[in-house]
Amino acid sequence: MGTKKKSPKSPRQSKPDMPTQLLNMVHQVWLAGLGAAARAQHGAPKMFEELIAEGAKVHSDTKEAAEKALRGALSGVQETLNSRMDKVRGEASDAFENLEKIFRTRVHSALTQLGVPSAGEVESLSKRVDALNANIDRLARTRTMTRRKRAARKNGS
Repeated sequence: MGTKKKSPKSPRQSKPDMPTQLLNMVHQVWLAGLGAAARAQHGAPKMFEELIAEGAKVHSDTKEAAEKALRGALSGVQETLNSRMDKVRGEASDAFENLEKIFRTRVHSALTQLGVPSAGEVESLSKRVDALNANIDRLARTRTMTRRKRAARKNGS
């Protein structure tokens, strides 16, 4: 008895992948458009002109709609960016003010620990020095007048 040879199994035909299907559809639409254009050109020139006009109208309508949608999207993005920038600027300003307060507090504390007088204390001392200088000038003038009077008495006696 003879044995039957098993025929090799035919590989399954795989489905075309998505890009291939899309390419085929686009190609079919292109061919349909070419066919319609050829018929319109040969059969009815008026119909061809109407198709051209309709195509131009659809093109301009979709172009305007796309531009409007794009402007709307861009304006929304711009508003969002501006509001976020304002928020960040405010936060940065607050952080800078807080940092400045901390710096001033620490510098004041360090100067106090070192015994450095404050601006008010320096101003008070400056006023006292000015008053003392005025008193010294007055005393100097008084002594000079007293010496002149004594010298005049000695010369006059």
